[in-house]
Amino acid sequence: MKQNWQKAVLKHVYAILIFLGLSFLFCSPVLEGLEIRQTDTVSWQAMSQEARAYHDSTGIKPLWTNAMFGGMPTYQIYLSQDNYTYQLHRILTLGLPKPVNFFFLAMLGFYILLSVMGFRQWVNILGAIAFGFASYNPMIISAGHDTKMFTIAYMAPLLAGILLTYRGKYLIGGIMTCITLCLMVTNGHYQIVFYMLLLCLVIGIGYLVNAIRTQQVPQYIKATLVLLGFGLLSVLPSTVSLWTTSEFSKYTMRGGHSELTAEAGQEADKTAGGLDKSYAFNWSEGRMETLTALVPNLYGGSSNGPLSASSNTAKVFTEIGVPPAQQEEILAQMPVYWGPQPHTDGPVYWGAAIIFLFVLAFFIVKDFNKWWILAGCLLGVFLAWGSNFAFFNYFLFDHLPLFSKFRAPAQALVLCQLLVPFLACWALNDVVSKEWDKKILLESIKRSLYITGGLVILLLLASFGLSYSADQDGALRFYQQLTGDNQEMINKLMSALRADRASVLRMDAIRSLVFILIAAGLLWAYLQKKLQAGYVLALLTLSVAVDQMLVAHRILNSKNYVTPADYSGAFAPSPVDVAIKQDKDPYYRVFNTVSFMDAMSSYHHRSIGGYSPVKLALYDDLIKYQISKNNPHVLNMLNAKYVIVQQQSPQGQGQLAYFQNPEALGNAWFVDSLVWAKNADDEMKTLDSLPTGRAAVIDQRFKPALNGLVPGKDSASKIQLTRYGLNELQYRSTNSKPGFAVFSEVYYPAGWNLYVDGKKEEIVRTDYLLRGAKIPAGDHQIVMKFEPRSYYLGNAITRWSSIAMLVLLALAIAFEVRRAAKAQQLAVK
Repeated sequence: MKQNWQKAVLKHVYAILIFLGLSFLFCSPVLEGLEIRQTDTVSWQAMSQEARAYHDSTGIKPLWTNAMFGGMPTYQIYLSQDNYTYQLHRILTLGLPKPVNFFFLAMLGFYILLSVMGFRQWVNILGAIAFGFASYNPMIISAGHDTKMFTIAYMAPLLAGILLTYRGKYLIGGIMTCITLCLMVTNGHYQIVFYMLLLCLVIGIGYLVNAIRTQQVPQYIKATLVLLGFGLLSVLPSTVSLWTTSEFSKYTMRGGHSELTAEAGQEADKTAGGLDKSYAFNWSEGRMETLTALVPNLYGGSSNGPLSASSNTAKVFTEIGVPPAQQEEILAQMPVYWGPQPHTDGPVYWGAAIIFLFVLAFFIVKDFNKWWILAGCLLGVFLAWGSNFAFFNYFLFDHLPLFSKFRAPAQALVLCQLLVPFLACWALNDVVSKEWDKKILLESIKRSLYITGGLVILLLLASFGLSYSADQDGALRFYQQLTGDNQEMINKLMSALRADRASVLRMDAIRSLVFILIAAGLLWAYLQKKLQAGYVLALLTLSVAVDQMLVAHRILNSKNYVTPADYSGAFAPSPVDVAIKQDKDPYYRVFNTVSFMDAMSSYHHRSIGGYSPVKLALYDDLIKYQISKNNPHVLNMLNAKYVIVQQQSPQGQGQLAYFQNPEALGNAWFVDSLVWAKNADDEMKTLDSLPTGRAAVIDQRFKPALNGLVPGKDSASKIQLTRYGLNELQYRSTNSKPGFAVFSEVYYPAGWNLYVDGKKEEIVRTDYLLRGAKIPAGDHQIVMKFEPRSYYLGNAITRWSSIAMLVLLALAIAFEVRRAAKAQQLAVK
């Protein structure tokens, strides 16, 4: 019995060692002390710098940051919470360095799924490698989409929990579902969670149909109720993040909606409570582009892909006199992608052999599960097509709850990334585990080969008639800049690039055909008893690993790594940053006109600009109608004390410079008069010429809050900031008359409160974006506090529910261990 137990454990240990070995092999630069440089991670570090530094220096959990877009909640960039279930995530990733941890966790999760299915060990390992090194993973890892990658990694064990539950393993299935869904939600990429929940709906329908067909509806209802119960429980540890995000989204460009009237021609693009359609569907997968799952460079590959020194483009560069050193630099990042998306880091590729086995499954797998798997794959493809399948996706966008909150629908292909290798491994396991009529199985293998191989050959033949250009070809813009818009040179370079695009397509088509033939040949050898099952599986695993890791390596390789010194150098201040930071004023803002939508300014300053896909809707409006037009009155009210510009003089052209804005209004001020606007349109229009230092414009719906106030001030009236904090601001005011104060703070009603000498006063939205309040005559202490109930109560629920979940998990494990021990004892007797 002990020997059997050791054997059962050791096979999993060996699998884990294989996953560790492959992860470190693929990410070998980390063994040399290098760090992966991820664009979005660098941006995150920049935008969260103020919040992280504040927490480190004060120990206070920051809920607000003033580092970007004048101020916004930290919920999406730095939310400190007491979710103890995240310790499970740390355990599962073994404390591995980035990006080793991503690939390891993805393989481990898929291995758990296939192990639950009872497949053979080498099938489990093969599937884990196929899923772990699917090309979308290195794409998002290189970009820095860490939370998305971790969320994807937990999709497979979540599916395992659901399938266990529907197979009658209610406790272990429910617990696995609960924990993995909890970890998915905790990692916080809600779009992937949303797609996975849609897949759960498909699974539920599939099992319902089967339950009706097999007359097992009571068992189906029981399993579904167990899943719903554990699913609801899984959400509780993420209460604080879900609650704050839900609350925040109502005020953002994603979940809120502008109060301004849509411009002519844009009415259909708007949606109440969600993104604009054009923005949401900007990254829609082309219909034919989906075939990159079979032939990776069908559409060229990456928008910044390499071309060799022997390419047609290189030859033209030589002809037109581009120096060799410059050629090498340009050829390393060529716009070879010619698909319909704005740009991409690479193709979505699932492996030619995996596609071959997936097709084979529909001929040999007799289980009903293959049909909901097919439905799930079709759902993923249809969603990913986005605006290229408009009647379907626009309907969902307008009617399906939450759908309009998300963008870049090409991400939905993660459903196929999960399901295609799952069903492919099912087919492979059936081939080597069941008794087959040799003729029937051989015929099925031939059909799969004809379908997949034939499709590759068709694409190869079609390659001689494709245009190799897109409606908005990035190469055209690139060459216009490179040649100074020399049309003759552009035509010559574009012709060469089209030839190179054709070449990479044909090479990859032949490559895919080879891997399909290898897979078919190995199955044929097994069928003819020329190779044993173990050898076939090992060789096929090696083939899949080589295929997918090589494609993944095109996307994530040594060029993505830098030394620690180079990494930290990205945050080094420029001479302009250093000069501005000499100002000891605790709170002012900087307007970077050179890179307004860049996160790096937020690392060094409290910026009027910044980078965030979830800007507040009010601020988004102000950018469009005022800041983009450099309205000085609006910049003054935003306390833009310094302005960064690009020098235009011949001596310093292109270099950064700055100047101080003497008209910046400071942190707060009293105004002489109020202008009442009929609506948001009137309020925004008034700002075009309003002298914001003397007057304030307010929407008339706030009139009752001011109770007929006629603001007054004297020559000595002032409001001075006395203490700066992220969650609390303190002021001293002096005014001999009742006045109206404007605070250079972004209006956000979900948590900000104002107290005058300890008495709560109402905050009024002022100048479309800022906070205002009536202040009594005399000297007063004014305190603004950010006190969102969604955070404080939500975090309490998070804390106690996460503790309860860990206790429940420990009890479930103890129960299963005890049950297994008893079963073994009975087996021995």
